[in-house]
Amino acid sequence: MSVISKLPVWQQNHINVCLEKNLFKNKRILEIGGETPEDVTSALEIECWYCIDPRIKEAYTSPSGKYKRLPVSVQDYTPDMEFDLIFATNSFEHITGLDKAVINMYSLLKTGGKISALLGPIWSCYKGHHIWYKDSSGKLITFNNISLPKWAHLLYSEEEIKEILLKEYNEEAAKRISHAIFHSNFLNRLFYDDYKFIVENSKFNILEFRDWHESIYPAADIQKILESKYNKQNFSTVSIKLLLEK
Repeated sequence: MSVISKLPVWQQNHINVCLEKNLFKNKRILEIGGETPEDVTSALEIECWYCIDPRIKEAYTSPSGKYKRLPVSVQDYTPDMEFDLIFATNSFEHITGLDKAVINMYSLLKTGGKISALLGPIWSCYKGHHIWYKDSSGKLITFNNISLPKWAHLLYSEEEIKEILLKEYNEEAAKRISHAIFHSNFLNRLFYDDYKFIVENSKFNILEFRDWHESIYPAADIQKILESKYNKQNFSTVSIKLLLEK
């Protein structure tokens, strides 16, 4: 579908796996933490598509009423209708209080309704700091190009990370990035084990809970340090694909 090609590749991929399972056509869709453009949603032949995210700057409703953008969190959303599908692309890792959010998601779906979610990079993986920072020169520094050792956010302190970053970045960038890793409200900092616990202890039937990207494993000595520090075991899963059913 050509209209999808203008979207970021991760969103294209998610839409395509949902298309394969016929999750869109004539369905009521609630998108959490994203704003898929209206023309894309129309091409998917949905009944309606609502986007909710507290960071949406201004509410919008299309003339037909089939498309809405609402500045509200999933924990606080109480519509007067039930949805067929909750669609979430790289947003669950940003939701604080995800356990409570999942409880409300259950109430937002009709019986037989589903959640399809991609989430990552998650906190416990090698690039789980999820950095996305534009420096004073306009250069975009992200979790894919930042000069940090793998699992640095789990192995080092804020000050230690700042010192590492100063080898390549200026003082302001190093300070802002190291601070964001540990204090930004952009991430919930949940480990793989936390997501697994939340999903397994929800009311949902689990249709899929699997790695999405290829896993990256720490060396044995690093694995031992991570396990001793956090009492967790999975530090290899980069991102998760969820399909849950009410």
